[in-house]
Amino acid sequence: MPFEHLSPQTFTAGWNSSRLAAAVIGLSLFSTSTRAEDLIDAALKFFLANDSNTAGFDLDKSRPQPVTSDYKAMVLNSLPKEGRLTKLNELRQRKLDSLGAVLRLHQRQSVYDFAVFESAPKPFAFIGLHQRAVLLISDAALDLLDAEELQASVAHEIGHEYVWAEYRDATQRHDNLRLKELELICDGVAILTLRRVGLDPARLPTAAEKITNFNLLSTGPAWNAERYPSAGERRRFAQAVVNWADSHQGSGVTGK
Repeated sequence: MPFEHLSPQTFTAGWNSSRLAAAVIGLSLFSTSTRAEDLIDAALKFFLANDSNTAGFDLDKSRPQPVTSDYKAMVLNSLPKEGRLTKLNELRQRKLDSLGAVLRLHQRQSVYDFAVFESAPKPFAFIGLHQRAVLLISDAALDLLDAEELQASVAHEIGHEYVWAEYRDATQRHDNLRLKELELICDGVAILTLRRVGLDPARLPTAAEKITNFNLLSTGPAWNAERYPSAGERRRFAQAVVNWADSHQGSGVTGK
């Protein structure tokens, strides 16, 4: 869920969930599609070379260059201090610390900063990458997910870096079909990441569904659900990526 398209005014308005719920792209799994298989096939092509039997994607070789430290500092300075939680209890801190394995794999441990904030008055669970520099995590999401689910969610956010410009352009065009495809591609990057660090890729859809169900009860249906693949599409795509990765074991597909 990249946040690049959000205006500075959105952030200076504060962190409260009623504003964020209307502005943030969340992990929404309610949309349906009559072209599910076409969508899955289109997203899978991102990982293929011109020859569909050849691996065309490598986590390391395809990784974009990180933002500079000066740029990150500017982004951090632009975020409001109101509502940001600077003192975390032991459990919350352990969950954040668990992200080290995923961040190190992508060489982002010194690139991303965390911003944990209170989602009041109504709890709103989300995790998002802002300007390729800051992982925004609500207190509700941090409490809701276990460590492995949080790792899976952040792996998905890292996936957005691989398609950052495409996602921005599709958002500006209101191209919901393309946005669904890009969300699946981010899931694919996350799945390959989780496999490489020794985590179960099934933790990704589990985390997404937990966030969706939580927000449905807390704040109601997502306003932008049409931008996201359905739970079924995401699970079918996840299995397709696992099958493809298994068939290319040792080819460099996961960067090994």
